[in-house]
Amino acid sequence: MTQSKLYFGILALVTLASFFVFKFIQQVDHTLPLINGVIIPNSKPLNEFLVLDHHNRRFNNKNLLGKWHLLTYGYTNCPDICPTTLSALVRLTKRLKSEQKYKDLGILFYSIDHQRDTVEHLKKYLPFFDDAFIGLTYKDDMKVSSLELEKGLGMISILTPVVGDNKIAIYGSYRVSHGFMLYLINPLGHLQAVLKPSKVNDSESYFDEEQIYRDYVSIRNHFG
Repeated sequence: MTQSKLYFGILALVTLASFFVFKFIQQVDHTLPLINGVIIPNSKPLNEFLVLDHHNRRFNNKNLLGKWHLLTYGYTNCPDICPTTLSALVRLTKRLKSEQKYKDLGILFYSIDHQRDTVEHLKKYLPFFDDAFIGLTYKDDMKVSSLELEKGLGMISILTPVVGDNKIAIYGSYRVSHGFMLYLINPLGHLQAVLKPSKVNDSESYFDEEQIYRDYVSIRNHFG
């Protein structure tokens, strides 16, 4: 087993274990609203991290303070779940704005493919969805501090080199795999909830704007 696969497997197990712990807490605490995901009653502080936003500005824990954030992660070349999730979040924010409800929500898109998703690339990509969305990436010398954000939220991703006919990895060519959750971060910069996608069948899932809306509003109503 390669080191990357071992890391991916351990991270998946840790995330799964954390999910079931939080789910158990939610079931025991009957005052919590039922959502498609888990609510963390005593919100979880995030590790100290540092990344870059798509305007090439430093983005760290302090940038999360004072408002709620929904963070999604993936990569810009993703053909399905990433753009459909961002589109659902566009509809969510428009609905909240039209209803004048909970207007203090920021949307963050964190790229797990920093080699391709540079600051410049994210700056071109995010406006296709919403100018207010913030893209997050990092440079090679920021790898350690960016991993703290990934570990703190329990993101799962792996880059697999593409191998040629000679069974040698092709330089700069790789496939990207990742999990998909939405992370709700409260104005203290703490993780408050993890939202799961809706399942179509055993192999297909997606985020539905209506479900995100119900879950988000329920959480905000609960915490005031």
